[in-house]
Amino acid sequence: MSTSRLAHFSAGRVILFALFCTIFIGALLLALPISRHTPMSFIDLLFTATSVTCVTGIFTVPIEQFTFFGHCIILGLMQIGGLGIITLTLFLLSLFVNLGLATSLMANKLLELESWKNIRHLLGFIIIATVTFELIGTLCFFSVFIKDFSFGRAAFLSFFHAVSCFCSAGITLFGNSFQAYAHNYMAIFTATGLMLAGGIGFLTLYEFYEYFRNLRDTKVHHFSLQTKIVLYGSLFSILITALLVYFLEHSHAFAQLNTADSFIMSFFQAISFRSTGLLIVPIASLQLATLFLIMTISFIGSAPGSTGSGIRTTTIAIYIAVVRAAIEGHTSINIGHRRIAKDQVNKAIAILSLSIFWLVITIFSLLVMEPQWKFIDMIFEAFCAFTNIGLSTGITPYLSVFGKSLIMITMVIGRIGSLTLILALRKIALRKESAPTEIVYPEERIMLN
Repeated sequence: MSTSRLAHFSAGRVILFALFCTIFIGALLLALPISRHTPMSFIDLLFTATSVTCVTGIFTVPIEQFTFFGHCIILGLMQIGGLGIITLTLFLLSLFVNLGLATSLMANKLLELESWKNIRHLLGFIIIATVTFELIGTLCFFSVFIKDFSFGRAAFLSFFHAVSCFCSAGITLFGNSFQAYAHNYMAIFTATGLMLAGGIGFLTLYEFYEYFRNLRDTKVHHFSLQTKIVLYGSLFSILITALLVYFLEHSHAFAQLNTADSFIMSFFQAISFRSTGLLIVPIASLQLATLFLIMTISFIGSAPGSTGSGIRTTTIAIYIAVVRAAIEGHTSINIGHRRIAKDQVNKAIAILSLSIFWLVITIFSLLVMEPQWKFIDMIFEAFCAFTNIGLSTGITPYLSVFGKSLIMITMVIGRIGSLTLILALRKIALRKESAPTEIVYPEERIMLN
């Protein structure tokens, strides 16, 4: 493919094609006899590969039925999915092919950046940051797991769970999520730190890197609007969620804990509920209000450019700004003394609308095709698949082929974004879209209330 042609190639199609290829290859590897202890249907293998690559973490077969080789395949898919299909694609392109402007243009379209001058340097930072956080997490987890396992097994479990936490996958090899280590502060704080680092996004981490580097050179560094939205939004959502979890569960799921431990567990779950899905209490012990809170906070999700999913904190920030502008009678959408571009406002509204639309379609279809389950089971399953949080009330293995297929599609849409999917499936090429001039029609007002 020529450089000029690559520069105009649909970014959405790149993501979709790379994701499908990764999932299919992963399913074929998991189908090998060396990967599993027992025979499995291909739909279950495909479901597992999809769930892991989309860093969701819900399974139709127990993860213990896979061998050590199968766990290594799951680890690789989880790393690829968490780090980002497109991040790896762009990194490999910039590493082996000197595409120059073409690579930068593709990065701009994929990551919504106004400029990305040094693509190789920034993508290299993402790789280095990932390796650094995961190695630190591995060492911390190793100090915990070495007490219960042999050296080799403890090392593998440490690396596996460090990747799982940083990549917001929430996948564990213990069978009961993180409940076995609910009272181990080293394990809890390590998982919390990894989930925080993975959830705030690589661009935010890069700005922090630039900030501390400028401090050394006595230069003034100004954080971007995106980083401010991510930091303030993350802090606000985590604190509110932690308080609500404590209020709802301190006398229920956390009834056996003292006040200090209840606050720590509430804070841990507040971070986990954003995208990861690690649990330190059985999901059956949670109240319905807590399940609703999980669906709400996971729908908002993590930062853009992070290992998490959801509609993103920036999207919900723009939506809130739109509502505020409508109430105050403003025609422009402003956040932090900055005016948001009209095309990004339109995209934010489209992402929110399409996401809700897909969830409605998914829930309705599951209720029609899986009538044996309760409404809360269906709606929770759909939300957790779309937000890639990977929690379930336990019905996933018992879904029909249709139900499993719909959940797989929902996981993919949730991971790449509903708007990205629509853009990827459009038949009109990008170069054809930019040629004609947009038609401006006469304005007319209609009744809204």
